Amino acid sequence: MVKEQFDLGFILEIFPKLLRAFPATLEMALLSALFGWLFGLLIAFGRVNGPKLFRGVIRVVTVVLRGVPEIVLLYLVYFGLPKLMEDLFGVSLRSWSKMTFIVLALALRVAMTSSEMFRSAYNSMDKGQLEAAHALGMTRWQRFRRIIFPQSAFVILPNLTSASLSLIQATSFAYTLSVLDVMYRARTINANIQSTRSLESYIAVAVIYWAFSFVVIRLFKLLERRLGHGMRTVASAGD
Repeated sequence: MVKEQFDLGFILEIFPKLLRAFPATLEMALLSALFGWLFGLLIAFGRVNGPKLFRGVIRVVTVVLRGVPEIVLLYLVYFGLPKLMEDLFGVSLRSWSKMTFIVLALALRVAMTSSEMFRSAYNSMDKGQLEAAHALGMTRWQRFRRIIFPQSAFVILPNLTSASLSLIQATSFAYTLSVLDVMYRARTINANIQSTRSLESYIAVAVIYWAFSFVVIRLFKLLERRLGHGMRTVASAGD
């Protein structure tokens, strides 16, 4: 059997084909992050202000879901949720796309992880600021917008960056459900050429994921600098 030499030209050749599947990867990451963070905020709010029973239930669910690997959670949602909904409520989810199940599974993981971050950031705040804001007549929404969110966001950004990178990596599991993302496209190319260029294909995939992660890191760094500048400005004004 003749071994083929590494072919850089093949990587350049398949790049456009892989990039055509990138929008699906981007869509999964953005939607999962958006819904996951929103749900995470609600969970964190409930754990801070909710009744004791609710806090206990959420704590147990969080521990369980965070302990389940992403791909297992994906299969549980994709194969288990439709059966559960049909058996318990007579509701069919057959019209749901595979993308919907993937986003739901990833958003659940993001929500559980981010809720802990949001709760920790809130608990680390100086509660005297909230009491002063309340004394000044600020509404709950004004306190959240002017005090809680800016300070919590600044504290949470480093952890949120790491969680976002983990989410990007987790989107690669979508190929197991035959969703036409970057990873699935690479495997299709390998199948068509009988895997003679698997190394080159996966190097191309790795470069795309690395570039995506690099952009996300830079965006978070930019946001962190802007929030840090705003907080320093407010602190200077207070002095």
